[in-house]
Amino acid sequence: KVDHPRWSQATEKRLGEMFRRRTLMFNGYEKQVAHLYEGLDLRKNF
Repeated sequence: KVDHPRWSQATEKRLGEMFRRRTLMFNGYEKQVAHLYEGLDLRKNF
């Protein structure tokens, strides 16, 4: 969970939607791609 230097990435607003929603890890593909990031420091290499 690494924020952009100027704003939080904890929530997002999708096109065509009225309200903000919680941002999902790896855009919702966490189960499928998490193994690709094992051992990687996501705070350093985001």
